[in-house]
Amino acid sequence: MRGFTMVEMLVSLGIILVITSIVLLGQNSFNKNLVLIDTTYTVAFTLRQAQTLALSSRKAGAVQNAGYGVHFANGSMTSYSLFADTIPAAPGNGQGGRCPGHGASSGLESRPGNCLYDDTTEIVTTYNLNHGFKASRFCGVDTGGVTRCSGVYLDTLDVSFLRPSTQAVMIGTRAGALVELVSAKIYVTSPDGLDERCINVTKVGQIAVGNCS
Repeated sequence: MRGFTMVEMLVSLGIILVITSIVLLGQNSFNKNLVLIDTTYTVAFTLRQAQTLALSSRKAGAVQNAGYGVHFANGSMTSYSLFADTIPAAPGNGQGGRCPGHGASSGLESRPGNCLYDDTTEIVTTYNLNHGFKASRFCGVDTGGVTRCSGVYLDTLDVSFLRPSTQAVMIGTRAGALVELVSAKIYVTSPDGLDERCINVTKVGQIAVGNCS
């Protein structure tokens, strides 16, 4: 029985190496995509958690009837914070209509806060994105229909929820000025920057994960 020649063996080894490389590259790509999807859904679940906490009127420390929200900052795209909207403590700060439901200064419907993240005392939990994944940018459409994105037109984005409505209150800031938004999109990107997924938030409180088209 004739055995393998050296040439046949080298060809066979070459074929095995090519197939192994294809399998490994495909597996790495699959794993990266899986982690990207998981990371994106984690951010989306945090937004949903803020909505749930607000609707359940969970007490924030000693503060009753507070709203809850998620804070994104342009200078810290590898982390974001779930916060309780407790500042200012005195009810009635409606931010010129940008923060609906804050008009009552007393009674059952009065509530603290201003639909904005103010400082670290409001933080419930800070989440860190690991392994090089990050929220690469966030964008929002303002009341005039103009799309504004972080790095150019927005420094921060706060997505808040207030009992009893499921609607989202979205406010961006730019150099201290407030920008009322009617929708928002958060982009989550893979470490190599080649793949991304988006979280879309609408005014009615819908939170959806999908492609960034």
